[in-house]
Amino acid sequence: MKFLKEIQKGENKKIEFKKDLSKNYNNFLKSVVAFANGSGGKIIFGVDNNKNIIGIKSNEVPSMMDKISNLITEKCYPQIIPEMYVKNIDGKILLIIEIYPGSIKPYSLKTKNGSKVYIRVGATTRLADSNVIKSLKRESEGLSYDEEILYSYSLQKTDFEEIKKDFLKETGKKLNINKLLNLKILKEENGKLFITRGGLLLSGNYKENNFYGIKCARFKGNNMDEFIDSKEYSGSLYKIVEEAVKFAKNHIEKNVRIEDLKNKKRYSVPITAIREGLVNAVVHRDYSINSDIKFAIFDNRIEITSPGGLPGNLDIETIKDGRSEIRNTVIARFFKEIGYIEEWGTGISRMINQCRKYGLKEPIFIDDGRYFKVILFRETKSAGMPEKSAGMPEKSAGMPEKSAGMPEKIKNFIASNGKITRKDIEHIFGVGERRGREILKKLRETNILEKRGNGKNTYYVLSRRAK
Repeated sequence: MKFLKEIQKGENKKIEFKKDLSKNYNNFLKSVVAFANGSGGKIIFGVDNNKNIIGIKSNEVPSMMDKISNLITEKCYPQIIPEMYVKNIDGKILLIIEIYPGSIKPYSLKTKNGSKVYIRVGATTRLADSNVIKSLKRESEGLSYDEEILYSYSLQKTDFEEIKKDFLKETGKKLNINKLLNLKILKEENGKLFITRGGLLLSGNYKENNFYGIKCARFKGNNMDEFIDSKEYSGSLYKIVEEAVKFAKNHIEKNVRIEDLKNKKRYSVPITAIREGLVNAVVHRDYSINSDIKFAIFDNRIEITSPGGLPGNLDIETIKDGRSEIRNTVIARFFKEIGYIEEWGTGISRMINQCRKYGLKEPIFIDDGRYFKVILFRETKSAGMPEKSAGMPEKSAGMPEKSAGMPEKIKNFIASNGKITRKDIEHIFGVGERRGREILKKLRETNILEKRGNGKNTYYVLSRRAK
């Protein structure tokens, strides 16, 4: 049953469980607002945090639906209209509140201290910061940040010669005034030409804003304790992609492989996947956030981190399925014109397929809301635990006695979610509460996990030593 499988997967960006309708109504109303501001979601009443189906009394369903509907109408603004229905799972009644992506963002929750905007990040609901709120407003208005006109920026300061030369080389076409207007690098108002934010970024004429570049680093080992090399690239966006790719080639070894009885060398990580990740970061990052793209090479992995989470109604599953929403229309169109983007929505699948061809683990994609991260694993012995040790032997409480390393399932979960809880441990390895506590104790004793928070808010992260 599809619905039951959804429950078994646990809470995520689009699913939240509630045992019942508690007196603290704001707990579920925050998630209602967050789902409306994001890609939608479901709040399932009658399921506890351990994914146990408790159910609710059938005679309480009508009054619960009325109460929830009234609360959403009274407390959420602009108006959110949920879909409410029940499911019967083995004789137990569940009440589902389904929220669809809103079109009048940002949505907020009315409180005693004013209205507050919430967003969904992974399985948690968080308060949105000012940058996220501005982004939601632009999304609602159908505006692209890079299409905004820079009225105070003088075109006389802008040198288009380099971008014109590169455009002619890549496309065989001249980048004349009409083309600049069609690509919205320039806009015309009242007979006067102005440059857009995207035009400024593509031309590289933003010397005072170097945070729009890419910071590259090669670290020693698998953490950030020691640099081997670092570089910072700023300028025309399409050029800094190639500079970062060159940096990668300088720090990624080639391996000898036998093909057709001949020794051939290739990079241990597909350069095409790295370039794809960098292009995606440059094209789809949130340029309203004053930060740079970070490109980090470790012994066992490569990380590409770009400011801002996934735009619009996207989540990790939908981008893997080929769905695409363009945050920066000016930059995206230009990259498409010069051939840096082949087909909309195919970049993620190409990255995955390239890594599979190399025999590497599938890349991990993390949407934190504040940033989006791609992790590519390297073809080295230190890339991870051997497959045989990736599981958790039931007899030893899930932790190999002689291994102080991080079991792969836990490592991957933290990489995707930023943290892990005891309930997550129990779900991942199919063990009970007692066994879950034993596993956590072992992981803490071996300095692999560190505890954060208290009581119901307790969670665990990788210790500095284990990173």
